[in-house]
Amino acid sequence: MSASTDNFTLARSIGVRRIHAYLAANGWAKDECQYRDTADIYLWQADDREWAIVPASQEYADYGTRIYQLAEQIGRLEGRHLLAVLTDLSLTESDLVRLRLLNNQADSTLRLADGVDVLGAAKNLVRAAACSTDQPRRMHGSRQSQHVRNFLDRVRLGQTSAGSFVVNILFPIAPQVTGQGSLFPDDPFERKVTRMLVSGLQAARLATERINRNAADISDLEDRLSEGISANLCQAVAELTSKGDGLEVTVSWAMTRPLAQGDSRRVSVAFNASDTAVLNEAARVLAHRQERRSEVIEGYVSTLRRNQEDPRGTATIKAVIDGKLAAIKAVFTDEHDYSMITQAHDARRSVVLEGDLQREGQRWHLKNPRKITVLDDEDY
Repeated sequence: MSASTDNFTLARSIGVRRIHAYLAANGWAKDECQYRDTADIYLWQADDREWAIVPASQEYADYGTRIYQLAEQIGRLEGRHLLAVLTDLSLTESDLVRLRLLNNQADSTLRLADGVDVLGAAKNLVRAAACSTDQPRRMHGSRQSQHVRNFLDRVRLGQTSAGSFVVNILFPIAPQVTGQGSLFPDDPFERKVTRMLVSGLQAARLATERINRNAADISDLEDRLSEGISANLCQAVAELTSKGDGLEVTVSWAMTRPLAQGDSRRVSVAFNASDTAVLNEAARVLAHRQERRSEVIEGYVSTLRRNQEDPRGTATIKAVIDGKLAAIKAVFTDEHDYSMITQAHDARRSVVLEGDLQREGQRWHLKNPRKITVLDDEDY
């Protein structure tokens, strides 16, 4: 099969909505009149002598020919190859995430094992953004919400393209059907994931630069969890970056859904090979500080503190965490729970309790303490 036949087949497969979306987003203005109700007319704003005809239905016998000719016209005006134009027309309903491994050598190939690792890291990068969209955390475990599972099932791997080693990932985006005034409230989960991926990468890039200049530390990353930073994202970016001489991530937004005013149609974020060490260490520290939910600890109450005006009580519990004796701070809001902790302290008895364990700096905190049991002598 010849290249021209392949291009014609591709042109025939591109739906009407995708054509309209591309023209509207790339400098074409729709003429008010329709051409005998069988086509729409567009004028190129840079030169109104250039006009394009878009068939009203994909069912027309000459639809493929018309779209092929339109792609040739766009290529001529934009100075691009026909296949590049047809590819862009076919992708207007997806947010495109393009991962390019930078390579200082002429060779754009990878070892097979490295290629498998790259695809795995690409999947982890997308999953990290989806999980942060659902619930920002320092590290995302193996559990995924139904939102995230459904999204990952819809993500597609696109065809590779020239330029070092490139992986194209497609997030199918539902078209806008409401008015322009309701731009963000109606954003589908897929578009929210794309935004979270972009903001997470930008936050990681900025934090890495500041850490390299000794102008910030890990807290700079922890302050940006709501922007998409997580141990998973840092680890995925580090692995992708390590497979070449750097990583460039370019995101092109689906044209069937409008952007916020001032947003660029394409966004790029790049990482250098030297960033790998910082990203790996950031991933390790964030994972170490991740909240451990429903953790059961056993220890003794070393100190109590409570202000008369404050109904809450604070206790420090000495317990073994990861093989080391640690001081764990717990705040009790329930009067009965604090009374039990006080009894254990006064009687010098050990306690067993459950909570969400989290490390902040050098200190451990037990959040939402519950299910408290004061051990008797025979329980030791």
